[in-house]
Amino acid sequence: MNAKELIKLNNKKRKGLTKENEEYYDKMLVYIRTNVSVSEQQAEELLMELLDHLIDAQAEGKGAAEVFGENIKTYCDEMIKQLPKEPLKSTAFFIGFLLLQLASLMAIVSGIGDIVVHYFKDSSQTVYVGTALVTLGIVAVIISLDVFLFLKWIQKSVYKITNKIKDFFLLFVLIFVSLAGMVFLPKLIPPFGYATEAGGFLYLTVGAATLIVLKWLNSKYQITK
Repeated sequence: MNAKELIKLNNKKRKGLTKENEEYYDKMLVYIRTNVSVSEQQAEELLMELLDHLIDAQAEGKGAAEVFGENIKTYCDEMIKQLPKEPLKSTAFFIGFLLLQLASLMAIVSGIGDIVVHYFKDSSQTVYVGTALVTLGIVAVIISLDVFLFLKWIQKSVYKITNKIKDFFLLFVLIFVSLAGMVFLPKLIPPFGYATEAGGFLYLTVGAATLIVLKWLNSKYQITK
């Protein structure tokens, strides 16, 4: 089974757990799924194995803490260490594929926004291809970094008591810095590359075409499954 099928089966099987066991297992699930060093397929296979083990133990009247111990982080880290590591080349390709998907979605949104703005206001539709590509790359990298940091924060919150005020402040700073970077960094890039008056239609067309091709490649080669 691929990762998506395992997730569906996991959701179905978890309904048979007691409240206490489900709460314990859910923490394991969050910790493992947010571990960026493990591929989605490997993570779901491990979670299914742990869930089956817990279901069998529950049938014998045992609780999750008896089976896996009180320290969720230590146990999960030991399990993750036993998994084969993804080759660096495969990981880089996977991340690059996701970034390209993200850039395509951003191009579509930007294109629609430019078209709507131009409809109500006669704004310039001149686009420099080189500048546009660099801008999309900057925004994609910033968002990817935000996602990475957010996943790490979620993972740590599973086994560590967090300060809500401190977390809110850090989240506010992260959002502010990210938005500032996405708004001001592209302005530092001088116009270069082929100039076109297509504007929003260019963003929309290129983004949609790229996304369609990526969807086809993903369905054929199961890159993200």
